[in-house]
Amino acid sequence: MSTIKKMLLVVTACVFVLALAACGPDKNNTTTTTTPTPTTVAAATATPTPVPDRDLKGLAVVVGDWWSGDDWQFPTSSTADELNSEYQHEMMKKYNYTITRKTICGWSDQAETCLLSITSNEPLADVMTFDYRFIGAFMDQEDPLFSDVATLKEFDFTDSKWNKAVVDSMTVGNAIYGFATGIEPRTGIFYNKDLVKKLLGESEVDKPYDWQASGEWTWDKFKEFAKKLTVDSDNDGQTDIYGLITQQSVFFEMTMLSNGHAIVTKSADGSKFVNNATNSEVIEDCNWAYSFYTEGLTRRAVEGEQWNFFEDVFKQQKAVMIPYDEYKAGDFSAMEKDAEGKEIGRAYDFIYGFVCFPKGPKASNYIPVARENIMVIPNCEVTKAKLADIAFAYNIFTDKSPEIKDDPNAWKGAYEAIFRDERSVNETLDIMINKITPVMNPSYIIPGLWDNSTGVIQTKFFYNCDSPDQTPGQLLESLNSEIQTLIDEFNTRRAK
Repeated sequence: MSTIKKMLLVVTACVFVLALAACGPDKNNTTTTTTPTPTTVAAATATPTPVPDRDLKGLAVVVGDWWSGDDWQFPTSSTADELNSEYQHEMMKKYNYTITRKTICGWSDQAETCLLSITSNEPLADVMTFDYRFIGAFMDQEDPLFSDVATLKEFDFTDSKWNKAVVDSMTVGNAIYGFATGIEPRTGIFYNKDLVKKLLGESEVDKPYDWQASGEWTWDKFKEFAKKLTVDSDNDGQTDIYGLITQQSVFFEMTMLSNGHAIVTKSADGSKFVNNATNSEVIEDCNWAYSFYTEGLTRRAVEGEQWNFFEDVFKQQKAVMIPYDEYKAGDFSAMEKDAEGKEIGRAYDFIYGFVCFPKGPKASNYIPVARENIMVIPNCEVTKAKLADIAFAYNIFTDKSPEIKDDPNAWKGAYEAIFRDERSVNETLDIMINKITPVMNPSYIIPGLWDNSTGVIQTKFFYNCDSPDQTPGQLLESLNSEIQTLIDEFNTRRAK
């Protein structure tokens, strides 16, 4: 309970004790005291606790994921955490329920494990968490496996706490199948400030921040910067440092989104999904990204390298810039340890900056991506009877304590601990979290397009879009009919 409430209870208790003391024996009087009348006792009795406006009758709500473990507790590592934990426990007591997080699956078996639990009417959790790449497998079923929460009065999706991009992405026709709260910054450009200083001089180190602030951080400026930072320092005909290193799926997707495009979009009224695989604007975007390979500003993986070779290239300071989600700052700032656990230095021994992905020529501003985990309530007989109560409890679970709910800087603490450059937090992350609404790729929800390790766009396009044997446009043309078929099937089955 809040500090104010605690103080009020202490004062009430003191008044109650004093009232009883006034009726008790006088130590200087040997006469027997008279038992207080019922009227006197009633006057000192505390006011009864009001009956709550909703009684969940001991409902135990489990929020499932792949990381919380079996002994999860509300965090209390900061003052804000303590206040929020206190508030959550007050609410659970007031409305007679419990809610906790729990690991219910591994990351790689989300679809298989959770899908089976829902179809067998034994859901592993009342609210489930899914990586966006696994959503399609659930939407492929004849009957929706996620509850439609569009009409639940317990959820007010106009509230700013909800991630609008996720709700929009999980809306099909009049139904809303998934949701999320808060905004994670996600993909921006990390850059090695030490290398910029070495190659271009001190005056250029903070230029990406300055361009970002002035609105000049565009595709053209980004590419110009990459060219200056791609060097053959020993004149042996081989590039020693690349301006950019990247995972092709991240770079190509962000290129399209940053220019207001995507391979799959929704119709103007939001009722149908539309195939843009052969759209000239989409192809132009992909060709721009492809030019970084053909012009030698980045490189492809060489035979035998791991899928995440780009991380090693950046770590070894053989590339200046890398597109990555903001959480990678934790690894970039981490300390390496020896076999005995002793810190032996930073894994990435250089100072890095972090700016938004540059805006495309058709975009008026930077466009953050919402590549979020998606929350759903299973749709099966077990949950149908208590759907509204689950939603009521989860809605409170996603609230913050009143003492910190309106703190405009509450989001900064976690990021300040992992970023090594304050402009990353105060400027870039502030833009991505507070200044611009992110977008979510509409194709995530369509079965067969983005499914992890099997989706057409994920595995057949992005895994090969940097190929020297064909352009992205030629590749999209070859995949067009397959993409169209999947969209048509989904529109027929789900869209209303």
